Amino acid sequence: MDSIADWIDTKPPRGKYTFTREEVVMAFPLMKPKVMSTTLSREVNKGRIMIPIQGFYVIIPEEYALRGVVPQSFYLDDMMRHLGRRYYVSMLSAASYHGASHQVPMTCCVMLEPPTMRGKNTQKYSTRFYYRSEIPMEYVERRQTRTGYINVSCPELTAVDMVTYQERSGSITRAATVLAELVEKTDFGRLRPDFLKVAPVACFQRLGYILEVVLEQRQTAEAVFGLLKQAGVRMQATALKAGKDATGSEMNRRWKIWINEKIEMDEL
Repeated sequence: MDSIADWIDTKPPRGKYTFTREEVVMAFPLMKPKVMSTTLSREVNKGRIMIPIQGFYVIIPEEYALRGVVPQSFYLDDMMRHLGRRYYVSMLSAASYHGASHQVPMTCCVMLEPPTMRGKNTQKYSTRFYYRSEIPMEYVERRQTRTGYINVSCPELTAVDMVTYQERSGSITRAATVLAELVEKTDFGRLRPDFLKVAPVACFQRLGYILEVVLEQRQTAEAVFGLLKQAGVRMQATALKAGKDATGSEMNRRWKIWINEKIEMDEL
């Protein structure tokens, strides 16, 4: 191959839109590192490639040339495989994959196991990382994309994460608004009690309360209650809005929820 630019051109016709620094070194073993860096920087400045993390490159197709960036779905799976990280697209981003069309986010939400990664924020795209001690891969779906596949939380895990990470996803009201669109895709009755390990019991209590009282989805709420009952869980009183004082709040006895926040649903 005569040049790195020509080498890059060979990839998209084969459905390959990412490459690493190591791959460039293997393809051009005699090229000096400084010359290689300069050449790759020139391709970035031309808007032909982008660098979401050091040493990992994404080829920008012509239809995205004016924006200068591509959707995270183009490269996220390849990037996480390159880093050796387990992950899934979560919360608002996952909800959009499940048909919550009114909730398409500007930021791509990605769940990881530790160690932490710095989020990526530019004027054109943003990636925000969330963390859990273990990724429950049995509740993660592989979705096909234009360039391959991507991991997305199943509807039930998406719902639980929206409630669990309510502060970072916007608010408990935002979580309820997303659940209103997501609920028809969920089937908690298909799950085993082991599913309760994905979040603290208090999160399932909040979820059940929102489903039953706020959204009036009693059948779905009953399925969540059934999981708690099968697992022999004893619910403890907990606040609807985590971290907010619940003194003087009314309690929902069925879900043992102190109603310390008024949920005002957004219009869909």
